[in-house]
Amino acid sequence: MKLIIVTGISGCNRKEYLDKWESYCEARGKKVKIFNVGEMMFKHAYEIGLELNSENILNADPDLLHALRSAVFKGILAEISGELKNYDAVVISIHGFFFWKKRFQRAYDRFLNQFSPDMFVAFVDDAPKMLKRLSERPQWANENLTHTEILSWQNVEVEVTSGWAEFAEKSFFAVAVGQPISTLYKLIFHPEIEPVYIAMPISHFREPADRERIDKFIERLDKYFTVFNPLSVEAVGAVSVRGDRSNWAIYHHTVHRDLYWFVRKSKKIIVLWPETVPSPGVNHETHESFAKTKDVWVIYLGEEASPFIAYFNTRLFTSEKEFFSFLDKKYPERKDFNWD
Repeated sequence: MKLIIVTGISGCNRKEYLDKWESYCEARGKKVKIFNVGEMMFKHAYEIGLELNSENILNADPDLLHALRSAVFKGILAEISGELKNYDAVVISIHGFFFWKKRFQRAYDRFLNQFSPDMFVAFVDDAPKMLKRLSERPQWANENLTHTEILSWQNVEVEVTSGWAEFAEKSFFAVAVGQPISTLYKLIFHPEIEPVYIAMPISHFREPADRERIDKFIERLDKYFTVFNPLSVEAVGAVSVRGDRSNWAIYHHTVHRDLYWFVRKSKKIIVLWPETVPSPGVNHETHESFAKTKDVWVIYLGEEASPFIAYFNTRLFTSEKEFFSFLDKKYPERKDFNWD
């Protein structure tokens, strides 16, 4: 049995992703179990005669929340050591922190040390989507959250989860909820399949035809690897340096997320240059990977390239056909596999 601890802030659609993942696993003959700790805390409170208002739950006495959470964790531990031994994977879904009344509020306790997880995962999404979801929920509607606050909350959640993994000496991944459901499945059940990051000059290819071409390339690439795709979150485009800077938090978090949550956790970086255009983002991601001695495979479809593109790669391809022929020879067992 593999044990995975997953986190994600409110509004990130973590539960929805996991529900689909559970069905995906069952369709492939994997027996899995998901523990949603928050829901279990409400159920336990009801069973012992406590009436808790879900809209105001974060106003509760911290000691009460601690007692409920600890009781739930003890119950999960008992199940894991008993009947769940025959499961292929068990997921414990929790929060690291809440952002409530304009402050961070811890959502875990020392009982977390009783588990011995094999992997930690933090689900992420883009700020506008999360803000919209939270604004539609009675619990969060009056909190008047901003994009910056949501991104700060998400950053804390990811960094804390990453820290747990580091202390436990286990693997950690930040997974965007826009990723295919197969992403989490492959990370858990097929660790031999390398996680890779796909880099491309996003800002210059926003037309539907361009996106369709890129999407098809990524879909094909996903047969061979576990592909971390920056387009699974938001694509922010160019930054206006002379006007309103209120959105700069989104830009800063985008750079940090791609470089330090996605690129650094990937074994390889696949760089697609559909044509000759400037892209500081791709250049930084390429150099970051190259300097960390990762494989940097570049597919360059233009006629002439910068000397820096020619230098910062470990393998250069001049067509998609050449690239995928190379993959077919290197990974013959993967070329016909269907992860849909």
